[in-house]
Amino acid sequence: MGLGLTDHIDYANRIDSLAVGGLSSVYNSLAYRVAEIERHFHGRERWWGALAAPDETNAIEANVTRPYVAASGADTWGVAIPVAGTDDAPAQAADVYFDVHRLMIVDLDDETDPWRIRLIYGTGTSAAAIGAGQWTEMIVESNAVPGNRAGASPVEVMMPRVAAGTKLWAQVWNNTNLEELSFFIGVHGYEG
Repeated sequence: MGLGLTDHIDYANRIDSLAVGGLSSVYNSLAYRVAEIERHFHGRERWWGALAAPDETNAIEANVTRPYVAASGADTWGVAIPVAGTDDAPAQAADVYFDVHRLMIVDLDDETDPWRIRLIYGTGTSAAAIGAGQWTEMIVESNAVPGNRAGASPVEVMMPRVAAGTKLWAQVWNNTNLEELSFFIGVHGYEG
């Protein structure tokens, strides 16, 4: 006679009945990832602009008057600009991870050619992070409607969650040297 299904279950030690939160508290378990996805889509979002002089320690400020401004190279990436520094708290103070969810592009010099935007994240230099593949990229193009230079809706960003205190930079690429693209960032925070 074989054993029944319940003969193999140790009910006292089942992970989904533990007081610490069941499967959602086990890092990288399926339930943990589902809970993080749920939090991503239904969590809080904060929008940030740039400090007057952003650097790799402090770069963000809650404002709608000073966007980040990145300049392109000529058919290459421009200089990486600081977007979040090591002392910045881009999400809630208790959040230990964050990701940029959207960019709101508010101005761009070249309204006819596509732009590449790269967000770089890391703890060292932007060059080291690029070399390690720690970046994500989007392409945007203006719809060139007067009064709506950058388009009507935010640009969606796909990037991994990074630990609070991780530096974030932006670079842009256009076919003309020193063309500028101005944007704000929308950030999601995560408690764990």
